[in-house]
Amino acid sequence: MIEAQLLSKVIDENKFYELARYNIGAADFPTYAPVYEFIEGYVQESRGDVPDYRTVAAKFPDFDYMPEVTDGFRYLASRAKDATAKRKAFELLQHEAPKKFKELGGAKFSAWLFEQTERIKRQAELQTDLGVNYATNGEQRKEWYRDSKEKRSFSYIPAPYASLTKALGGGFERGDGTLLMAYTNRGKSWIATDIGRTAWRAGFGVLHYSPELSQRQQSFRIDTIDGQFNNVNLRRGQLENEEDYFSYLDDFTPDKGHAPYIVKTMEDLPNGLSLDVIEADLQMFEGIAMVIIDGFNLMDHGRGGRDAMTQTSRKMRQLWGRHMVAGIVVHQTPTAAERDKGANDDGERLVSPPKLTDYSETVAVIQDNANVLTFDQAQGIGRISIEKAREPSVGQVIELVCNFNLGVIQEPDVTSNF
Repeated sequence: MIEAQLLSKVIDENKFYELARYNIGAADFPTYAPVYEFIEGYVQESRGDVPDYRTVAAKFPDFDYMPEVTDGFRYLASRAKDATAKRKAFELLQHEAPKKFKELGGAKFSAWLFEQTERIKRQAELQTDLGVNYATNGEQRKEWYRDSKEKRSFSYIPAPYASLTKALGGGFERGDGTLLMAYTNRGKSWIATDIGRTAWRAGFGVLHYSPELSQRQQSFRIDTIDGQFNNVNLRRGQLENEEDYFSYLDDFTPDKGHAPYIVKTMEDLPNGLSLDVIEADLQMFEGIAMVIIDGFNLMDHGRGGRDAMTQTSRKMRQLWGRHMVAGIVVHQTPTAAERDKGANDDGERLVSPPKLTDYSETVAVIQDNANVLTFDQAQGIGRISIEKAREPSVGQVIELVCNFNLGVIQEPDVTSNF
């Protein structure tokens, strides 16, 4: 029974506040309303703690306590709300509707019935709209702090460059989105690949969408950055150090126990890349902590132009939080903005990362992401500008030495043969 599962989970995990979070109250426990009310009163008296299961069982012998419920609160609350909606709909049809049918004319009765069913529907869907009551959720915030203290190394994914990791307060936070913007053909896909490879080497699972490349091309790019193998020679099958490459590949076998690094490219996406595809993949693949979308404008946003893109961006933000993954979204900055950057006295193009005002298509991708990084590169010099962040690092520029073909993307003070 869903009521027993939900109350048992509250007791086992000492999380009565989770019920309020999903708008679950006494009305959602038609069988166990007295049990719910007893636990609620106990929590108020004890200032946050729920009673032990033996205490509840002794007071309510008919309560079907179910230990070690594995389903999450969101799922259980959804089922409870669904059951409540069904019960209310039945009561409406059995008791109130017949009376109103006799009292009202056809049009008014139809309007009344529609209003009542819509009300039931809204209540059933109201699971996360209540927010949090800061005035009363002290216990919840205490748990958040402890969780952050104990699991910080699992909540933040390091960036490839130490200065960027520090500037972001520890790296890319799971549940947040980061927008990476750059002009055409400046290396933003290489930066995204370096981000994914660094996350994977740190033990985090990665789901990498690269709609413009083939599986072979994207995999070879990762090999180039991870193993520093010449990318052109790798693609042509002309490596001078191919024995080293084969030896390097011996580590990539199922028995090594690596975190997953799932690459999906154009041949894997015959119907395009959409949020539904990403959601299905996150449900299918276990251990994913980072999702890279190399090309926001390449996604299937449906009809509606910029409005559709805005909706995609909004839903994407919810997707990251729902699955607790760090989202990296790569977006192209219009070429027109690049023409305004100019050149130095020698006629060489200035390396100047785009600004927030250089965005294209929809400003939602800037508003919805916690971090916005812009990148530019020329003549082996790269710069990442932090244009938006939760940390006080906005405006900071990370200097890089870049030779993408050799897999070199690093800060200048890092020792390299390059």
